[in-house]
Amino acid sequence: MKKLLTELHLMMERADLLYIASELVKNYNLKSKVKFGTFGKDQGGYNWDTDTIKLNKSYKNVDDFIITVLHEIHHAIQVDKYGRKKFLKKYAQAGNMAALDGKDRYLANKWERKAENWAQQEYRKKWKGNFWYWYNFPFCATYLQLYICLKITK
Repeated sequence: MKKLLTELHLMMERADLLYIASELVKNYNLKSKVKFGTFGKDQGGYNWDTDTIKLNKSYKNVDDFIITVLHEIHHAIQVDKYGRKKFLKKYAQAGNMAALDGKDRYLANKWERKAENWAQQEYRKKWKGNFWYWYNFPFCATYLQLYICLKITK
């Protein structure tokens, strides 16, 4: 029974996070789909062929989740700006240049750094503090639970 309740709680939390990620995507006038999956050590990924943002199933905290979503949103913005084919070429070139310098193709890729810097700045400017209820009520995973938590604590 306890395992079932834990799984139910995680599913409800993921549904809320999926909703938040989808709303963030809409906020930047994008039509990207958002899905949860597993990526090993990566926190998320953007598939430019299907215009899909893929997110890990869990995050250390809300900040990490929002910044990851923003990072992947920036990749979608980059693809919109340059076009899929041109951006893929630029991204691959940057990875190859990093590898030629003996650096990691992903971590030293200028497009990854741009996306991460943009995500960090965007989070600080626009989104930090907008998800206060997860800090104040970490046991309230869903909007219904949040409503109940707010009623209880008043």
